[in-house]
Amino acid sequence: MNYSVGTTFQHYRITAALGAGGMGEVYKAVDTRLDRSVALKILPPQLVSNQDRVARFVGEARAASALNHPHIVAIYDIGEAEGGVAEEGAPTTVHYIAMEFVDGATLHGHIHRLRTEPKRLLEYFAQVADGLAKAHGAGIVHRDLKPENIMITSDGYAKILDFGLAKLVEPERTGGGSGSSLEEAETAVMARTQAGVVMGTVGYMSPEQAQGKPVDHRSDIFSFGCMLYEAATMQRPFQGDSLIDSLHKIVYSQPAPIRESNPNTPVELQRIVRKCMAKDPGERYQSIRDAAIDLRDLAKEYDSQPTLSHVFAPATLNEGQVQQVSSAYATQFQPGPGSTVSGPAQQVSSGSISAIVGVKKPSTKLWIFLGIALLAVAAAAVVFLMTFFAQKQAKARGPAFESTRIAKLTNTGQSVHGAISPDGKYVAHFMRESGKTGVWVRQTATSSNVQIVPAADADYAGLMFSRDGNYIYYARAEKGSTYRSLYQIPVLGGTPKKLIDDVDSAITFAPDNKRFAFVRLSQADAKLLIANADGSGEQVVSSTKQPDIYFEPAWSPDGKTIAVTARLITGGYRYELLAIQVSDGSSKTIGTKKWLYMDGLAWLPDSSGLITSARDQAPGAKVQIWDVPYPDGKPRKITNDLNDYAGMSLSADAASLVTVQTNTIGNVYVMPSGDYARAQQITQGSARYDQVTWTGDGHIVYVSDAAGSADIWVMDADGKHQKPLTSDAGVNIFPSVSPDNRYIVFNSNRGAATTSISVWRMDIDGSNARQLTTGEGDFFPQVSGDNKWVLFTPLVVGERPCLWKVSVDGGEISRFADPITVRAAISPDGKYVACQYSTGQPNQNAVVGILPSSGGAPITKLTIPFNEYHWSADSKSILFSDSKEGIWNIWSVPMEGGPSKQITRFQSDQIFSFDFSRDGKQLVCERGVRTTDVILIKDQQLAPKE
Repeated sequence: MNYSVGTTFQHYRITAALGAGGMGEVYKAVDTRLDRSVALKILPPQLVSNQDRVARFVGEARAASALNHPHIVAIYDIGEAEGGVAEEGAPTTVHYIAMEFVDGATLHGHIHRLRTEPKRLLEYFAQVADGLAKAHGAGIVHRDLKPENIMITSDGYAKILDFGLAKLVEPERTGGGSGSSLEEAETAVMARTQAGVVMGTVGYMSPEQAQGKPVDHRSDIFSFGCMLYEAATMQRPFQGDSLIDSLHKIVYSQPAPIRESNPNTPVELQRIVRKCMAKDPGERYQSIRDAAIDLRDLAKEYDSQPTLSHVFAPATLNEGQVQQVSSAYATQFQPGPGSTVSGPAQQVSSGSISAIVGVKKPSTKLWIFLGIALLAVAAAAVVFLMTFFAQKQAKARGPAFESTRIAKLTNTGQSVHGAISPDGKYVAHFMRESGKTGVWVRQTATSSNVQIVPAADADYAGLMFSRDGNYIYYARAEKGSTYRSLYQIPVLGGTPKKLIDDVDSAITFAPDNKRFAFVRLSQADAKLLIANADGSGEQVVSSTKQPDIYFEPAWSPDGKTIAVTARLITGGYRYELLAIQVSDGSSKTIGTKKWLYMDGLAWLPDSSGLITSARDQAPGAKVQIWDVPYPDGKPRKITNDLNDYAGMSLSADAASLVTVQTNTIGNVYVMPSGDYARAQQITQGSARYDQVTWTGDGHIVYVSDAAGSADIWVMDADGKHQKPLTSDAGVNIFPSVSPDNRYIVFNSNRGAATTSISVWRMDIDGSNARQLTTGEGDFFPQVSGDNKWVLFTPLVVGERPCLWKVSVDGGEISRFADPITVRAAISPDGKYVACQYSTGQPNQNAVVGILPSSGGAPITKLTIPFNEYHWSADSKSILFSDSKEGIWNIWSVPMEGGPSKQITRFQSDQIFSFDFSRDGKQLVCERGVRTTDVILIKDQQLAPKE
């Protein structure tokens, strides 16, 4: 049944026909209520005649609609229209499904028509696996997975269609149950096929599905493997002469090996496909997430493995080309040193090589004589050779990490720091477990992973190996404390030994391993100190006044210099690399580059440069790994991708580097207060939305890098009409709307000769921007309840950060509160100010203090996390985000103190930012996934030759 353009069902108006959709006709339509495009699927009458079946389908489709995942097409509405206005005699009762409209091509088109490059296809498949993992975690099985049910958006996102639709067409069970014969099952499938429902999908069914048995998430994994097989071979795995023949092959036969159709397919991809397509569900991947991890690991090998240029089926090759491809493939997988060789090669022992090549063996006496002479020469030369090559290696090999190979060492998404042993054999890392953190050690060559410090509700930082590789060092602060103590533990576990208190960085050892350096911060200054290996004999090498501080130190191979990353605010906000002389504490800047952020530092063994993780000032830049020549030179990127890299650690020979790779996907959701199950995702993107806040008239202001730099944007409450309010190059962040809805105050470095951050004000529509302060680091502006003042936190005035205020029209600034008071949140009734508060005394934990709006001492102190906090609409409670047992939600605590109360019931995703509307009826929330895993980067120039 076909419908014309202009036909309406309820509030949907058809604008175009999109074609058949498996279980009905699909149309592009406009939702006239929300003014958005949707895909409208009209279900055939024969599928909706049984009301019990429809009820089951609706229940599952509703569950699928709540998945809210970037790789699953959202279901907006399911229903039937009575008396719809249809043309050409269309029936008056229509059953429909309204879904997210996706502008793009199917995965089938990318495989067969567009011939999309292999690395991108691997990522599409990994995204599909991510979406399936989300559904499987909610107990939902797709049942009809095939390339035609995967859409690839124009901006490169895979989206799964038709969750729950296969449930509608399952046959009614009549007594046979799971014990029905294969013939009966085939007949049932054929009946559905003859109705035009499952035609073309039989090639992707699992064996249990083909037999009419109950299915679980592992059936989808089998179908996923069938799609991968098709991408690699351009053929479906179970093609038969008839439907019955195809079903028989699904249940009893193995597909033709991939290598027969595409001999250049990597062994790893063939393994992944085999594991997905095991006949026995128990032998498949038990979680599709594991398949996603393996696919992404394979994709990372793409650039460094020549044979991966034809991961999937290539275009037709002539005979000579086939021979070249086969030869390259064989060469790629020649066994290297230490490999096990089977077949005739095993019969050739080292003692028989001379006979094979026709060389006569020397006599025993000659061997003894030569041995004595060689030992004498070796004893004299070994030290010289080791020293010589250690000094010359980097210069001989060219730039460090110019050719790299990347391997993921963890796959939990919860590793937050990594350090590699000097010999490159072990990696230590912190790992979160249900909101707690522990210390683990694994071998780089194997998957062996051992926990050496049990998970605890504490703050860990600064992992480091001793230069001899015998011990691991880390800093730990107990829950609620900001003071970390340094601990030492044997590399394979034991009892941790506390060495010193008040350590604010990783330590770095001198070349002789007898001393280490570290950074200690106070409210007045930052000190670089040296201590003996047992923690005794502290000595200050250098210090700098707050707010300029040191972060990560690295002791040079010659022992003369300690390099540090420094955050400098005096003279303009930036990070720099400093070289501090151990002998006299003098310092100089390394190079001329100014950075927005730095984290992690290590010297190359010949002192020719340093490796660091840093973010430069390019718009939209990510934290990448850099090679910085010493003492001067142009920095060079080692990594250059869309991920962030947190910290780094280098082996003694600089052949291996360990860092933590961060991947973030975040989007904005809007939902009614108290009914958070009705959360509606209103944006699509990858971490492009942050610092969300409501305007007084129901719009959403947020920060986005969609235009290439951090700017302030506004959009409707349904995500429509997104537009920038700032468009100046540089940084525009931390927007806050005045109570009277006239102004937005924000931080910006516009018009500054340096990267200094000050407070600005603009009209609610983005016009009439005006600078209110001229400080070098004035952050977190908020307008007072009477709309007369702006509270902000300078990071350069005085010796401690505290709240200051300025008129909403600019002018003189004055101190609002003391002692340490940071990031104000003003109550809706204008009577109170919440802020991060501390007296600065040793061992005194920071809290959220509730101050009178006139300033002065706190009237209440609340011990809550500093992730993000706001006032409730009635000014009686503080709302904050927190991850308890690894699950992020929003909590409420009375302003006078007391037990916290959970107010949202999210089951997944991290909360990056949130805000309640002025009337408290709507919640806007940026939620998403941020995974952090340890990766190993190998310098191919130093890799063993195969």
